Parts: sequence; structure tokens; C-alpha cells
Amino acid sequence: MKAEEYVQKAYQCILQNDFEQAVEWFEKAISAQPDHAEHYFRCSVTYARSGRLEQALAYAEHAVRLAPQQDEYILHLHAQEARQHTEKARKMLDVDRATPQVRQDAILLLERAIALDPLCGDAFLLLALIYDELNEYKLAVQAAREAAALFPHNVQLANLMKKLCQQMNKQI
Repeated sequence: MKAEEYVQKAYQCILQNDFEQAVEWFEKAISAQPDHAEHYFRCSVTYARSGRLEQALAYAEHAVRLAPQQDEYILHLHAQEARQHTEKARKMLDVDRATPQVRQDAILLLERAIALDPLCGDAFLLLALIYDELNEYKLAVQAAREAAALFPHNVQLANLMKKLCQQMNKQI
């Protein structure tokens, strides 16, 4: 079978929401054409859809190495790096939310995530929650506004915005 046939099989699996099987077909396409950046990119996107961030990041990096001029690949790589930073910050906060140093480290990771991918709504949301805990309501509102722009129908976010605005008004 040719690489293009493997890719077609992968797309058929994606249409059936079978991302695991799609990854296997993309892997076969990569084996057939190991220097073809598009296969790594598509495989990375499929891994990302499956929530397998480590693999998504590795394949995104490989696609960019093979085709460094492809803006689409670079944007995807940045989005995966942003997701990785956001998840790392979330895990840090889950372990020990009370430590000021942990909060500061998490803020730095989230700021890096946002710099890499300004559409990383989860990073903005987590940043808003941290600033809320630190009683930095102005910064929390700014981050929550960005998150709300990306998640306009999120009821929990709307409630957070109300709470933050009330807290900010109390401070004034």
C-alpha cells in the first residue's frame, strides 16, 4: 500500500470517530514516507484530538523540523506547547495550591502558554482562578474576559466574572 492510501484510511477512521485506528494508519503512512512532514502533522492533530499530548507534541515538533517554513505546522506546535504548559500548571496547582512559589511558577507557565497560543482559553481561565485566589481582581477580570471571549457560552465563566467584578467593587 502507498502512503496516500494509508492517509485515506486514516481519514475514513476519523470520520467514524475512531482516532486510535486513524493514528495507526498515519503511523503506517509515516513508515512509508518518513520524510513527509504532512503525515507527522496529521498524526499530531489526531493524537491531540485523542488527548495524547506527549505524542501530539513529539509529532508536531517532527513536522516542523521537516518543514520549518510551514506556518500551519508552527501554529499547531505552539498550540500543543501551550496545552502542555497549561496542563503542567494545572497539575502543579492540584498538588499544592497554597504555596506562593507554586502559584508564581504556574502563572509563568500560563503566561508562556498564552504567548505561544493566544487562543488557549484554558490558560486564561486558570490564570483568572489563580489571580482570584491571590485577590488580584483586576488581573483576574482581565484573564477571565479573555477566556469569556473564547468561551462565550460558558455559564461557570460568566458566574466567575460576576464574582470577580463584585470583589473588585468591594476593593474600591
